[in-house]
Amino acid sequence: MDIRSMKDGDLDPVAGLYIAAYRASWSIPSARAYIEKFYRFEPASCMVALEDGRIGGAILAYTFEREFGVVLYIQELMVHPDYQSRGIGKTLVGRVREGLSKTPTRVKVTPLVKADTTVLNFYNSLGFEKDKAVSFSLDIE
Repeated sequence: MDIRSMKDGDLDPVAGLYIAAYRASWSIPSARAYIEKFYRFEPASCMVALEDGRIGGAILAYTFEREFGVVLYIQELMVHPDYQSRGIGKTLVGRVREGLSKTPTRVKVTPLVKADTTVLNFYNSLGFEKDKAVSFSLDIE
């Protein structure tokens, strides 16, 4: 497995990865627009994992300064179904955390995830603790 920074040329393959990983019904252009929004916001915190010469996983993250230090949000962590359970997600999260550990301010890594047991167990296994998360939604017809 090779981990590297995401590049402009990765946008379509990562969009395809998003669709495969989440079994999303989006088209490649729709998924690409979503992926590109976060990639353009902070490219340095977006990485891909190459497996067998293709993108098998990706992480899209971004940071911002709060009163207590730098906060890193993991917007998306995706691994292609063909490559799951190989440590790709764990390696991507570790690499993003490593990149920020050199920062002198305190870093709080907060993955944005649904309350899926598998996902929560994954982050717990990496040392993350569930905090008080509140989610609001409104369907507008």
